[in-house]
Amino acid sequence: MDLLTAIVSGILQGIFEWLPISSQGNLLGLFTIIGSNPQEALKLAVMLHIGTLLAATIYFRKEIIEILLSLKLKLINKKEDKNWDLTKFLIIATFATSITAIPSYLFLKNFLGTNTSFVLLLLAIFLIITGFLQLFKKVKGSGELNIKNAILVGLGQGFSILPGVSRSGTTTSFLAFSGFTPQKAFRISFLLSIPAVLVAELGFGLIEGFLIDGFSIIALIFAFIVGIFSMDFLIKIAHKINFAYFCFALAIIYIIAFLVI
Repeated sequence: MDLLTAIVSGILQGIFEWLPISSQGNLLGLFTIIGSNPQEALKLAVMLHIGTLLAATIYFRKEIIEILLSLKLKLINKKEDKNWDLTKFLIIATFATSITAIPSYLFLKNFLGTNTSFVLLLLAIFLIITGFLQLFKKVKGSGELNIKNAILVGLGQGFSILPGVSRSGTTTSFLAFSGFTPQKAFRISFLLSIPAVLVAELGFGLIEGFLIDGFSIIALIFAFIVGIFSMDFLIKIAHKINFAYFCFALAIIYIIAFLVI
């Protein structure tokens, strides 16, 4: 990776992370097209999430403090405050995520060892699935912060480790299906991303090793800077626009690349 690629990948991560189009998948696809090893490309794509994780932590700092205080009150004083339902929801959903994330990771790890071009086909397939989730998401349930909805959303989030399956797109679709308004769905989705991405980063780093070099750090810095400045604007856009057709368009691009490479 050179300097230009590092800067561009950081900028794309800082933008794509807040949109329901799979930032990890599209970065993996981009690096695969330009000839990078898919496994190394996945390491970089995963590492760049540290930058947007820091951006999300700063953006939601007030909510995070309230959640931590709620957890402390429950553990120490055995009392529940007004934030406990959300805190419990996030904890249960994070644990549920591991149920689908672990087998999804094992599948992805084995798949990346196959023909490089097939990674593009896999990405296209999952982008199409993400597109249909966006296309048909409708408010149906009661929108309650209960155990059932937490497990449902957590299980859906676990599949986002697969390239092309958007974490935000999947979780907001499941939240909408559970009855949450778009605004509340996006808020919960990105609060849920903080513990999920943190655990994923630590787990992936321990298993695969951390990608640390000058260019990857530059990419991470750009992901953080662009992410923190674009987050508020892009989240507002994301819950007003249906990105299904954008996912379909990206899928077509990757299918063409699969046939050409």
